Amino acid sequence: MKPNNIWRIYFGIIVMSVFVIVLSISVFINTVSAERYTLADLISFIVTILSMLLALLAYHISVKTYFSIDAVNAISRMDGNVMENQHYRTGIYSLLRRFNATSREGTCRQIVEYFEGLFQKEKITSGAKLADSIQEMIDLIVLLSFILNRKDRVDIDGVNDEIARRISSVISDVERRVADFEEMSEGSSVLIRESVKLLKAVFSYQCYWVGEQSDRIGLLLDVRGPMLKNVISRTIYYNYLGLWYMSKAILVLRRHFESETEAFDPFSIDAVSKLREMDGCRNKELAVIYLEEALRNFDCAAEPIPDELMWNGFLQYNIARAQYLSGLLTVEASSNWHQSIQNAINYRSKLVMMLDDICGSDNRSLLQRAFQTELEQAKLMELRLKIATGSVKPVAVNLGELHDDEFHRLSIIYNDIQSHRIELTERHNFDMDEVTVKVKVS
Repeated sequence: MKPNNIWRIYFGIIVMSVFVIVLSISVFINTVSAERYTLADLISFIVTILSMLLALLAYHISVKTYFSIDAVNAISRMDGNVMENQHYRTGIYSLLRRFNATSREGTCRQIVEYFEGLFQKEKITSGAKLADSIQEMIDLIVLLSFILNRKDRVDIDGVNDEIARRISSVISDVERRVADFEEMSEGSSVLIRESVKLLKAVFSYQCYWVGEQSDRIGLLLDVRGPMLKNVISRTIYYNYLGLWYMSKAILVLRRHFESETEAFDPFSIDAVSKLREMDGCRNKELAVIYLEEALRNFDCAAEPIPDELMWNGFLQYNIARAQYLSGLLTVEASSNWHQSIQNAINYRSKLVMMLDDICGSDNRSLLQRAFQTELEQAKLMELRLKIATGSVKPVAVNLGELHDDEFHRLSIIYNDIQSHRIELTERHNFDMDEVTVKVKVS
């Protein structure tokens, strides 16, 4: 029975009740006028009318109960929801066409307003729709790394704080929606609850909590990731868990060398000799364990999405860095990072070309420029690591000029390479015109 047909039922019951009441009154009046009125007749009349009213009331209550149960079932249904779809993919090209602002402030506004619109009360009419909205936010959470600056890396501005505050407010709204849903269907809310945990943990990582703030990024350890069925959610979970393990390994190495330098960068060119000469101390063993866990999680993240350009661009880059550090610390030096970082460059190159073709390249949006910067970062990192391990002479590299680094991703790598070119040229009087490797930095 559909709710929009209920008025017909009520109309029919009311007409029948009026008919019975009128008939009973007519019979009673006729009885009185014929002087056959008795107390028993009056009682029968009253009982008849009351019975009709009670029956109508009972019917009304039963119908309301039926539709209340039906409404709860409709809201709590999770049939076919995206969180259980193992073939799900992110519509990255459609999303980047939507978020087409060229400035950071404009992109922040577009993304946050989109997040806020996902969880408007009138749009969350069922558990499946709530799951779909949460999944969309999970899909987009990676883009926050392009518009939010981590507090441990650069000075924070008003835009950064405002965006972080608004996204935190959206996540609070999500938690309230989930709490309401759990009151109706505890069993169906497990996937939603774990997905919200993932959302909070990734946001903490993107916004601030990295490195020494590992107590907050440790939220990932509270997520029961293997329960996640959506392939993108699982990829995100394992990727960020791998990043957490790798950040722990880097922290161990920094603590080990803190007496020598305050800003030890294990990926710098100068760090190679230090890492190779580490003795069999506890710090080395602990760093290797963390790196092994990082690689295991990165592999779990990459396995189900071999056709996904954006996420493979991130994952192969992360795998290459973990393989590089692991190779320096272990006896069996690994050269797998060469292939992994080349894979990252290939994935990112394809993504940039497709975005330029689909979204246009004349006036690139901020996010298009961000993915272009990711590509340049991978190329610079490959060159840096090759110089560090002796695969390429720094003086034989033509870097060109580094223009405005709006995402704070290229300057450190570029300057590290450039300083070693200058140092070796002055020391050995190499010919600066000799070029064997080229990297274009725009």
